[in-house]
Amino acid sequence: MKIISVASLKGGCGKTSTALFLAEALAYMGKHVVLVDADPNNNATDYLARNETAETIEARSLYSFLTGRRELTDCLIPSSFGLDLIPGTPNLAKASLELSSDPGIVLRFPMELKSLDADYVILDTPPALTLELTLALYASDLVIVPVGLSRWTAQGYEIIASRVQAANKTTGRDASLLALPAIVTEREAAALRAVPDWTATRTAILRAAAVRNAANAGKALKGNSAAWTWYHDLAEEVAE
Repeated sequence: MKIISVASLKGGCGKTSTALFLAEALAYMGKHVVLVDADPNNNATDYLARNETAETIEARSLYSFLTGRRELTDCLIPSSFGLDLIPGTPNLAKASLELSSDPGIVLRFPMELKSLDADYVILDTPPALTLELTLALYASDLVIVPVGLSRWTAQGYEIIASRVQAANKTTGRDASLLALPAIVTEREAAALRAVPDWTATRTAILRAAAVRNAANAGKALKGNSAAWTWYHDLAEEVAE
């Protein structure tokens, strides 16, 4: 199993669409994929579980697992995209307060993820330094940080990098960190790959209405050949 977190402290950088369509591409390659929506904004859940009732989503949410209401394996919701979802809801924002007296959750969470029957677990994380992000980073084998050409990109990446380094030191693991040029032009992607302080992916996610439209409509992306190719290429890259 490989656990991959998609993390950024900046909204609108393509974080959730990267998590969604990377998961979709890996599933298309025949891999068993579980996407964990660890963001209280729950946009990934809205995409993958659009036909599920709010009651079902809440009962099977990551929050329900973290607070001891349900086993993690009982939170899985099959989707029509060939992958399973552990949904997020706005209640997840309360987890930090409710689990403040249980620091061991940071070390138990990776073991729980490892118990899932999956080739890949993809975690979509919130754009803030929260418990949900910490749990994801402590569990990850790979952290992908979508980056664009904005004045705060490098600082945001450095903060995530420092958190990954701290998690590696605590756990003795060696999670990798990749910068993914996302929602950029070809020229911007080339500039981002040249930044000396990070390792960038070979793949770039260019600006395309198809990505935004598929995410908004809850539709599969693979019918849109150009955009689909980028995520398929990214899936092959992380599968190496």
